[in-house]
Amino acid sequence: MHAAPLRTPSEFSSDHRSVAALFREVAARYGPRPAVRHGDTELSYEQLASAAGGLAVWLRGQGIGRGDVVATMVDRSVWSVVSILGAWSVGAVHVHLEPTDPDARIATLLTATGAQAVLVDERNRLRLPARTSVVRVLDATLPTAPYEPIHESEPQDPAYLVFTSGSTGVPKAVEVPHAAVLNHHAGFWRHMTPITIPQSFGLTTTFAADLGLISVFGAVLSGARLDIYDRHTTLDADAFAAELENHPVDAVTYTPSLLEALAGQRDIASLLPGRMVVVAGEAFPPRLAAAMLEARPDLHVFNGYGPSEATIEMMLHQVREADTRRARVPVGKAIDGVVLRLLDEDGEPVPDGTPGILYIGGRCLAHGYRGDQDLTERKFTRDADGERFYRTDDLMVRDGEGVYEYLGRADRQLKVRGNRVEPGEIESALLALPGIQQALVVGEEPTPGAPTELIAYVVTTSPLAPEEMSRRLREHLAGALIPSRIDIVAAIPVTVNGKVDLAALHALAASSAASDRPAGDPPRTDTERFVATLWSSVLGRPEVGRDQRFMEIGGDSFKALRIFAGLRRSYPGMTIGQLYEHPTVAALATVLDGEDTRQAERSVQTVEL
Repeated sequence: MHAAPLRTPSEFSSDHRSVAALFREVAARYGPRPAVRHGDTELSYEQLASAAGGLAVWLRGQGIGRGDVVATMVDRSVWSVVSILGAWSVGAVHVHLEPTDPDARIATLLTATGAQAVLVDERNRLRLPARTSVVRVLDATLPTAPYEPIHESEPQDPAYLVFTSGSTGVPKAVEVPHAAVLNHHAGFWRHMTPITIPQSFGLTTTFAADLGLISVFGAVLSGARLDIYDRHTTLDADAFAAELENHPVDAVTYTPSLLEALAGQRDIASLLPGRMVVVAGEAFPPRLAAAMLEARPDLHVFNGYGPSEATIEMMLHQVREADTRRARVPVGKAIDGVVLRLLDEDGEPVPDGTPGILYIGGRCLAHGYRGDQDLTERKFTRDADGERFYRTDDLMVRDGEGVYEYLGRADRQLKVRGNRVEPGEIESALLALPGIQQALVVGEEPTPGAPTELIAYVVTTSPLAPEEMSRRLREHLAGALIPSRIDIVAAIPVTVNGKVDLAALHALAASSAASDRPAGDPPRTDTERFVATLWSSVLGRPEVGRDQRFMEIGGDSFKALRIFAGLRRSYPGMTIGQLYEHPTVAALATVLDGEDTRQAERSVQTVEL
């Protein structure tokens, strides 16, 4: 039996009351077509709908229904998609929890959502808090049933929650309605259809961030195939290139940091899909755009922009060769259903060519922040006509043709490796440690044009070393919030205006005795010295001790890619898993010397994108 050819999404009904209703129509149309693939597991649309329908039957049996929250904590797999669709079928709100987060953070997020049910896979089941009420392990014992969304759903019912960093130290749960998801899907495809209609999408990021939902919704709400990649695959350029060669896809979404890190290991052309790339999550370096277009002149490259509060990405710009010679790659124009205004600090419109603060309105807007009405009212405002807008605090400039460029932030919020980071959340966690009197977290570029890194400056009476501070932070914060460097300083200097004097602070940190802190026992063997030298170069440290842990001295998943690339030139059989399973110079050198050849099965738990 041959599957029906893929139609443009505009040919589907446009009056759906929920995303679940749209999916039911898509699944009925494309039943035999491949819907989701992960490794050797592939589900057709018919099988995906049946699995989600079976989950819905179980949820209804537990009393879960419209407006309840269903949380999912599973490793990337087809179950990630089944859980979303199953929750939507009963009218529930879905939230994905990232398994690489520490247990304490998982417990905090579960409490914040008030989840009535939690879906897990077997590997993550024991990580849930002991008093978690309704739990279902997603496995082959799950029954199947027809996919039947409830009829009571309304477009303004919440569809999903997505967490962003909070300036008060508590993550914020953005509540996105079905209407906004449907608007994004329709607007995305109306923008893309004149250019290309991808038949398949690859997912390179976590389900817990809405960046990945570009691929998820782009595929399963249109009849295309979604390929889901394991974390260790997306952190190994050779493995990922092999995946794309063996299972070609038309479209992939990347953060610039991830693509540049992978391209540092091999030819960028081998990391690009067949038709289209959407780059989003942080500023798109023109040099990276140039490399992509030079490697693949036929590729459609888009720069995407959009905060979670405006549902995934709601601005797109097709990158041309001329854009690579600009200081900034534009973020483009809004998709349909989105209203943009560029205002000054007094709320007055600014003319073209003048920087202003971007406000977003229209059908793309989230309801606000779940459980925080005060913050919702501060960030979501109404104009004189009563129209609702979200203040992004992003500084932009618009040219005479209505094309926008992103200039930076009007507040302290940062973008680090595609993640929105409120420095206040990290500062609060630091001040909770014993003896920390002051804490300041800023974003700095280690070299001009390099990705932004988090740097923490602390004033302390505690004997805690920076490595111990980092370890304790990892017990409560997501990996993206861990500073690359923690400097202990005598004071945080300020200017006569009361603002932090960053120049004086850098000088103080450079002269601080903390910067000369001993690195511990030095390397003992030639292999240890080889590894330590590489770590020192990538981490920007004068020396690395044999027992220091990579992630506690400024390491992160993207620096790990550079370490991996450097080591594999001399040790071609090395895997990315071994780097994470053996996090010290001494332990890794033992593996490289062949004294411990065990493969790292659990290593990817610590990898975060």
